[in-house]
Amino acid sequence: MRNMVWSIQASCILGLVVLSGCASITPSSPVAPIQTVTSQDQATIHALHKRLQEREQTIALRDQQIEVMSSQLDALKRIEQGIADRRRPVRHSVIVAP
Repeated sequence: MRNMVWSIQASCILGLVVLSGCASITPSSPVAPIQTVTSQDQATIHALHKRLQEREQTIALRDQQIEVMSSQLDALKRIEQGIADRRRPVRHSVIVAP
């Protein structure tokens, strides 16, 4: 039993040593050539940034509309429930003696 515990501990320690060695090895990264940003690239970046802002505004407006419509739907459900409650006849239990 003791030998089994020692062998398990030894294998765990060996595994940790191996894994720690793997983490310290860093792969060499290829050197990317430096590119200059041209005016065409800047115009493209500006246009894409503008489109992104417009989409974010559209999404924000849509989210706001969804919130408004959800609250309206909840209000309609409450109104419908109130009407349904009023339409139900009130039945009084009457005890009839024989």
